[in-house]
Amino acid sequence: MRRTQRSLNRLKVEVHALRRQLNQHVDEALGHALRRRGLTIKKALHGGCIIPRGAVAREEYYQLLGHYSFRLFLRDVIKHRQRFVVADLLRYCSEPTARRYLRWLVERRLARRTGAHYRLAVAAVSFGPTLEWFVATVLQREYGIISAWSLRLGATDTGGDYDVIGFQEGTCIYIETKSSPPRNIDAGQVRAFFDRLETLRPQVAIFLNDTQLRMADKIVPLFADELHRRLGTGARAAPRSCVKRLRGELFTVGDGLFIANADPDLAGNIGACLAHYYRGHGIQVDPAPQL
Repeated sequence: MRRTQRSLNRLKVEVHALRRQLNQHVDEALGHALRRRGLTIKKALHGGCIIPRGAVAREEYYQLLGHYSFRLFLRDVIKHRQRFVVADLLRYCSEPTARRYLRWLVERRLARRTGAHYRLAVAAVSFGPTLEWFVATVLQREYGIISAWSLRLGATDTGGDYDVIGFQEGTCIYIETKSSPPRNIDAGQVRAFFDRLETLRPQVAIFLNDTQLRMADKIVPLFADELHRRLGTGARAAPRSCVKRLRGELFTVGDGLFIANADPDLAGNIGACLAHYYRGHGIQVDPAPQL
């Protein structure tokens, strides 16, 4: 029994060492890729993010975050973080589902129960940082793209944080994540997104709104207005015609700039944007269809 325990302890030490080496490799690779663009990582801002400890818990958490209902549930938990009951969490999911989600949070020590009430056991005031971590993890796990989240870059005049940055096959990928509904997104946020694009100069950029509401009603017009402001009368095409529907509520501007929501699946929509870019830069032997 003691020999088995010693072997398990050695394995744990080796696994932790391998994880540190992998994280160091990712950090170095991202740092080098940014320096080739004349940029540096000034700071990684990971505060306020809800991430469980332990590999098993993180795997379960990642799978849960893949469900839109869980992400909405977690927003309500954060909203009522100091004191809440199950009834506070039923806006977007049924009571049995809310109880199952809440039981998981308590078991993983992310929430605590005192009598009939609960409170969040992690310092978080917004779902935004957790969404950034999840999207960066999606890039790594689903598409093999090394990535980092919530970065503040040095050697730049652009303010604000870069939500998710990834590099793969010589391609820089930037994802701006928004956890608020479209009605809470304004022209200033879209303008700041374009400013960061100008600084980073990625090949692929996705303005990702974690909602299943329509992008065409609010976000697409904001993009069209910002394109008009930047391109002016010298634009080759009318700004609104520059924003084209890719499918559903996914839109593209040119070859590498995308607007996306989370309907029907956040990770799948990211993949659709990546596939559109990478396939568009491949060899095409058949003639393009006539529109």
